[in-house]
Amino acid sequence: MKVLAGVMACLMVSVGSIGGFVALINNGYISVNNSGSSTEPAFTINKLVGNSQPTSTVSGELTPQEVAKKVIPSVVCIQNYQNTNNSNILYFFNGVPQNGQAGDEVSPASEGSGIIATSDGYIITNAHVVEGASSLKVIMSDGKSYEAKLVGSDNITDLAVIKIEATGLQAAEFGSSSDLEVGDTVMAIGNPGGLELSSSVTQGIVSALNRQITSSDSGYTMDCIQTDTAINPGNSGGALVNMYGQVVGINSSKIVAEGFEGLGFAIPIDDAQSVISNLKEYGYVKDRAVLGITGQYLDSMSARFYGLTPGMYVASINNESVANAGITQGCIITKIDDTEVTNSTTITSYVSKKKPGDKVTLTVVNDLTGKTFTAEVTLVQASGQ
Repeated sequence: MKVLAGVMACLMVSVGSIGGFVALINNGYISVNNSGSSTEPAFTINKLVGNSQPTSTVSGELTPQEVAKKVIPSVVCIQNYQNTNNSNILYFFNGVPQNGQAGDEVSPASEGSGIIATSDGYIITNAHVVEGASSLKVIMSDGKSYEAKLVGSDNITDLAVIKIEATGLQAAEFGSSSDLEVGDTVMAIGNPGGLELSSSVTQGIVSALNRQITSSDSGYTMDCIQTDTAINPGNSGGALVNMYGQVVGINSSKIVAEGFEGLGFAIPIDDAQSVISNLKEYGYVKDRAVLGITGQYLDSMSARFYGLTPGMYVASINNESVANAGITQGCIITKIDDTEVTNSTTITSYVSKKKPGDKVTLTVVNDLTGKTFTAEVTLVQASGQ
């Protein structure tokens, strides 16, 4: 205990001792929860001890059958009901066809999956699964159904939390996505196609880690787990599980195009934890700063092809401070403060350590005018609502 106290004191003094902190985590002395935030973690993440066995009660790797038996009760089907206006329906009066107005009706619009995070009914899913819902219905693996309410949704990371009034549920066990390696066996559990094919299990491997997937709506880039495990519509919000029966990712998307197959993506659970915790406590993601632009990174080869400067090409602006600084569509951001923009996540990673209201200095090139300038801008809040 004295040695540990001394090590912790050193860690508090020097940022350069971060390697020691990581070592404590990797050796199981510190559990990974919601680092960098005062928000209470919505769930606990279990690290592997010595990269061999988790810190939970699991004694070793499970068979696929054991994983399925353990996790299926913790994965649910979510039905999204929305209002529809049937103003021109056909009905009969005395045998004669008539046009009439039925007004608003509630009908199922889509189906997806969810993961039970707590035994008292908090469930994790994707934001697009619950988007636009007038009401939500949750069907458990045993067929029991509940009405659910939306606790919070974040359209930037595509994560959401819903709640059902129930107790004694079998909550999922969560493992650290940082322990995954390319080639690891994983399983996806969810409801491809909806309730008709509920509790389906597929198996594959981790094809790649830290795949940068950028949202076309928000411009936010996330590092995702790529897997060849079969993921289909309806699997969204379901569990990507390691062979200890621990949820390590939230299945969210796949590439659907001719010539592509086996390219599914999951949000790493380590990245999702802080978002889920904020949604559970506040209903939105608190104190998340963004620059307020959407764009596309141009590497040196692409920039030469278009006759532009390498950097972040600005496609649109939704931050008044950025617009007032003279930055327009088509400008290239080459540096944020003293950090060179060298890839698509440079700005996102840098800003993630800031708070809304903080100021940063951008180095900007306008290739149309040949002008290079610096601009101090204020970061804005992105609640994801």
